[in-house]
Amino acid sequence: MTTIFPKRTSTLVIGGGPAGLVSLKYVVEYGERWNEGEEPVLVEMESEIGGTFRWRGYENAELVSSKQLTCFSDFRYPLYAPDHPSLPNYVQYLNSYIKHFALNPYIHTSTKLVSLSQVPSPIDDYKHLAVLQPVNVEKEPVGEPITILARRVIITTGLHVTPNIPLIPGLNTKPSPPNAPEWIHSSDYKSRDQVRDKEVLVLGCGETGMDVAYESIMAPSKKVRLGVRTGFLSFPKVLNNFRVFGTTFDGNLPIDGLITNLFETAYVHPWVSASHIRWFISDLIIKRVLWFLTGTQAGCNQWAGQLPPERQGRAYLFLNKSAKAMQYINKPFYTLSPLHKLFAHYIDPPSPHDAKIDIVPFPKEFDKDGRAIFNPPPEHRKKEMAWKDICQPDLVVLCTGYKQEWSWLGEGYPRGPEECEIRGMMSEKDLSVGFIGFVRPGVGAIPPIAEMQAQLFLLLSSPNRTIPIPTSPETYHLLHSPTSRIQYGVDHSTYMSTLAKDIGSAPSLRQLWNEYGWFVLFVYCFGAAFPTFYRLTGPFKSAQAQKIVETELWETIKRRGVVGNIFMGVIPMTFYALVNLSAYLLEIVWTLASPLLGLPETPLSLFDSTNGGKSIKTMSP
Repeated sequence: MTTIFPKRTSTLVIGGGPAGLVSLKYVVEYGERWNEGEEPVLVEMESEIGGTFRWRGYENAELVSSKQLTCFSDFRYPLYAPDHPSLPNYVQYLNSYIKHFALNPYIHTSTKLVSLSQVPSPIDDYKHLAVLQPVNVEKEPVGEPITILARRVIITTGLHVTPNIPLIPGLNTKPSPPNAPEWIHSSDYKSRDQVRDKEVLVLGCGETGMDVAYESIMAPSKKVRLGVRTGFLSFPKVLNNFRVFGTTFDGNLPIDGLITNLFETAYVHPWVSASHIRWFISDLIIKRVLWFLTGTQAGCNQWAGQLPPERQGRAYLFLNKSAKAMQYINKPFYTLSPLHKLFAHYIDPPSPHDAKIDIVPFPKEFDKDGRAIFNPPPEHRKKEMAWKDICQPDLVVLCTGYKQEWSWLGEGYPRGPEECEIRGMMSEKDLSVGFIGFVRPGVGAIPPIAEMQAQLFLLLSSPNRTIPIPTSPETYHLLHSPTSRIQYGVDHSTYMSTLAKDIGSAPSLRQLWNEYGWFVLFVYCFGAAFPTFYRLTGPFKSAQAQKIVETELWETIKRRGVVGNIFMGVIPMTFYALVNLSAYLLEIVWTLASPLLGLPETPLSLFDSTNGGKSIKTMSP
């Protein structure tokens, strides 16, 4: 990668993960032209690009989002590649992306950003001063710091950099007891060798926690326990392994590509969108389908570790798609009746081990002998009793996520996306700064979101801005409580659709019919929020988009089969069409009646979705 820095840059991109690379690509391809010696610059602290996928991965880790949704709009995985590539394979894809779009000259690895500050008296709009430090593999300084002036700054340092390490008395507090078990954060977990022949306590039930628990079983470890706070919602990343009326369904369908566009994200009445009623209705239906297919509606074949019933659903959480550990968690709790099994059940994949994962509460402390002390689990999980056993682990793995730190940001900058009122990525106070890749979808992937955020950033930060600052309601936030640790959750398809409307790239049905014909229109209606759909029209229209839609994206729909498309496409579309039509009729009636009856202008006062959806009073089934 390049080592010679310009003294000035048109755009400084901070971070070499997928969000940084796609941002750089759009700056190079679509940004305003720069003068000689002012080319865009991407800096990456590590010696290679790839971000979390390269540096915080582990043995046997795969993408939990499908390749169809995770790869970028105009540079796709080949059709023969697996739906969920390994992390090394995805890093290879990112390197191919760099080569394909000739981004190498702009990328500077082994370069740490020390500080970013605002220039008191900017000249020619060079308002940001970055101090950079070349570093070696151990992150030790090499040579003298470098300063560079930038017109625009794109911050893509990612959600998964600084480990979030909760302090647990008797484990990692000072002074440490002599018999405290060994502990590591999941960022330091790399292979099964670290857990082999040990009693392991995994704390955290996100996708990494579930992976580490499964890997511990496979190592094998002596005993595996999984510490869970409130609960989780498990669902396999691929829809298959169901036995229904004597027939095994093995559709091999990635679940993140099953939500359709028409009437779900396109042509949705504002009242329907603001009330989130379609989320609650889909949850209501999905729970009943899950019960029929697996015997439980807490998750897909999930018999323990469930969330409280009022929080089980798309509106509230990040779906856990690392389901390989579930059969080992389920063992003490599986109670599907033989009669129900005659109609339908889930088939666990073959297992080489007759083992189980004991599910326990999150420990409140460890005693002087290194034993975990638990509070009882919450009421909705009272059947879990393993916490009463002696838990004296050899190794505790903290799969407790990551946090963001902004100490390197100078005065006047937003402290992260939560202080950015424009789609969680920019602030009206300074449109020359963007935070890209920091929202987290409940079901979906960050890279395609980052691609569309980069598009919006370029349009809003351009000296010749041609679109207004977005002001439409932010109806895409997940309904987390104000006390939740993660406040940046979004519904993937709703957020992507919102960005597309902001950018001017959300295609209308008439537009697709006139320009591309019925086939592209059909694929768009039945498809998910793939980023390529938003390159068919608008300021970033791509000549490759039509072919990708007619081949790869059509293949994702064709794989569902006729019956699958009826149940996953036609029926939901018809139902949501009736919901939206009802809203339009209600709007007409309300508009006519409100002056006579003294009603508010809209019935949205029933749905208090202010503060970006973070403080919600709404009706759910």
